[in-house]
Amino acid sequence: MNEEERRKRKKKKRRRKIRLYIRRTVFLFICVGLIGGIYFLIDHFLIDGVINGKLEKNENSQDSTLISDGDNNNSMSRDELIHSGTICDGIYLDEVDVSGLNYDEAVEAYEKYLKDMGKLKLVFKDNLGTYSTTFSEAGLKVDYESVVCDALMFGKNGNILNRYKEIQMLKSDHITLTPEKTIDEEKLIEMLTDEADDMKKTPVSSTMTRSDGNFVVYPSEEGLGIDYEKTIVMVNKVLEKTWKQKDVTIAAVTEVIEPAYSEEDFYGVDSLLGRAVTDYNQKNKDRIGNLIVGTSKIADNVVLPGQQFSVYDTVAPFTEENGYLNAGQYINAELVDGMGGGICQVATTLYDAVLEAELQVDERYPHSMTVSYVEKGMDAAIAEGYEDFKFTNNTEYPIYIDAYAGGGSISVAIYGHETRAANRRISFESQVIDTYEPGEDKTIYDDTLPVGTTNVTEAHTGYYVEVWKHIYVDGEEEDSVKVNGSQYSAIPKTTRIGTMSR
Repeated sequence: MNEEERRKRKKKKRRRKIRLYIRRTVFLFICVGLIGGIYFLIDHFLIDGVINGKLEKNENSQDSTLISDGDNNNSMSRDELIHSGTICDGIYLDEVDVSGLNYDEAVEAYEKYLKDMGKLKLVFKDNLGTYSTTFSEAGLKVDYESVVCDALMFGKNGNILNRYKEIQMLKSDHITLTPEKTIDEEKLIEMLTDEADDMKKTPVSSTMTRSDGNFVVYPSEEGLGIDYEKTIVMVNKVLEKTWKQKDVTIAAVTEVIEPAYSEEDFYGVDSLLGRAVTDYNQKNKDRIGNLIVGTSKIADNVVLPGQQFSVYDTVAPFTEENGYLNAGQYINAELVDGMGGGICQVATTLYDAVLEAELQVDERYPHSMTVSYVEKGMDAAIAEGYEDFKFTNNTEYPIYIDAYAGGGSISVAIYGHETRAANRRISFESQVIDTYEPGEDKTIYDDTLPVGTTNVTEAHTGYYVEVWKHIYVDGEEEDSVKVNGSQYSAIPKTTRIGTMSR
């Protein structure tokens, strides 16, 4: 083959390649054009026609045009959908079928559903019992309006492929949108705290009594409470799920509540901490009756560490129904009959035992005049509304009050766990600081007393007294501490003569 023929062949081959390249390029442009055309047709006529479901007449022509926001994706804006769009077929809000509805219609349909939802019962249960309320009472709130907007936007938002995919999903199965639901957590916790008593058990601390000189300890019991925070989490988990129009029962999360004191705490009560005895006249039967009743009410009481004991709260009210009788008592520096007269001797005996036990005295008042059954300054008066004797168990162990009245005396003993040194002892001294004479005798004509009645109150010398506690270690006084200061009124002999006609 000569040179000329080789050149001709190369030219022919080059022309063939150029023609092939041109054909491929033309084919590519044709394909791109076809795809663009198909895209345009689907976007403008097929998808929007299916989704929007209606055509809007152009005011200036008889031609029908699709509703469109005019953007590159030809998708409708959120505002347009709210005002004129409808929801695709196959979309539910919880159990509400909102297919083909516009915004207002979908909102109305769900609000009706929501009204019934509020009436549904929300029931909590545990091993002890149940508590029932309604979702409305629990402050149920549902953000359904934003989900209606989401339903309107479904299949109409994003690029053509995304919209086509969403439409195809609806053809195969319906879609359920779940509006966000919340409850008023603080309100529900308050309701469970105040009203769900059937689901809770208060723990019972161990306690004790004294029988035949021996202590008997009763066992404690665990309590059961609701773990409110964890139970609220359970409620929220239910609210997150697709709603079913039925009552809801939730197994409340519970927690064991240990009693404040168990049997082991009472086994430490093994020592006599303080004892006091006062004597009384056995001739006044009504006063003796009051002493017996009052003593029985302070007896067999357990005071836990840090707990305060009030004599008035323990022995009151002073009524016949509570076992009391009329007997002599001091009122406004005069001896008069009153319901529960003599009860102050019970408080006084307990006060002296508390001093011996060296417990914390919180409140104590002297009588208006001195009494005969204890040294000056060692008494404790109580009166309804303004005088009480209170003390606190400031030890680390429970204390037990043993008390008895009979045979002409009141005895009060306080038991606990002795922590004071064996070589330490205490004593109390009543020191008269000032003395006040009663003055001249008085006669009072009293129109509240019947004619022929005479009441005499003997003269009383007044005093200011201080009680001091002396502390000894190995028989040597180490310290002295002032316990109290007491003021007693000086009262002249007073005779009241009745003038009231019968």
